[in-house]
Amino acid sequence: MNWYPGHIEKAKRRIRELLKMVNTVLEVRDARAPFATSAYGMDFSKKGTIVVLNKVDIADKKITKEWVEYFKKQGKRVITTYKDEPRQVFLRKLHLGRLARVLVVGVPNTGKSTIINKLKGKRASSVGAQPGVTRGIQWFSLENGVKMLDTPGILYKNIFSKDLAAKLLLVGSLPVERIDDHEVFEKAFEIFKRYQGVEDDFTTFFENFAKRRGLLKKGGVPDLDRAIRVFFTEISQGKVGRLSFERPDEVNPEE
Repeated sequence: MNWYPGHIEKAKRRIRELLKMVNTVLEVRDARAPFATSAYGMDFSKKGTIVVLNKVDIADKKITKEWVEYFKKQGKRVITTYKDEPRQVFLRKLHLGRLARVLVVGVPNTGKSTIINKLKGKRASSVGAQPGVTRGIQWFSLENGVKMLDTPGILYKNIFSKDLAAKLLLVGSLPVERIDDHEVFEKAFEIFKRYQGVEDDFTTFFENFAKRRGLLKKGGVPDLDRAIRVFFTEISQGKVGRLSFERPDEVNPEE
């Protein structure tokens, strides 16, 4: 499946370089699918790592609690956040040590940029080039001597399963317009059905959705292609309610 553009491989190489300069990694994951949105194809275990479950305001509360417990049992530091959480509240949760050197990573659309901007705050100052540091890398100075790297566009590994692709579609990490395999849409719908308790089959659901939303072709025929794209875009944006798309007991890290 060709979801692995060359610039992502380039970003991977860049991240490996940057990891040498930091002691703390914030792994930003979408709280609706924390396992699927950890698809970096990279190992950050040698750094102090904090799992940041973002977008908890549009995820299922009960399932988010299950994920927090799951990560804690694995011995990982985990915090939850959302776009409008006040900066100081977020910083207290992070509890970054003095002189921390921080790198923020995350697959597309997990809210990595929002987290970076929140960390920077309004007063963050660029500290420019550091001795012995690769040119072109931008450090920002935060409170307590903490410095953060402004990261390159981040990466996900080559998508090896349609189930993973479906979950990344549901949270918007794979844009709707880049999906050309109808089976991915069908799998994403099955996941949505399972968590939302929908009984309609794929075609019936999208025919009804198209009619309700006026997504029609000539003669009043439901425009299924348009309906599918509008629906999954709205799902990824959290417009269909608080939903999660995987639970800890469903994932197999070995895969």
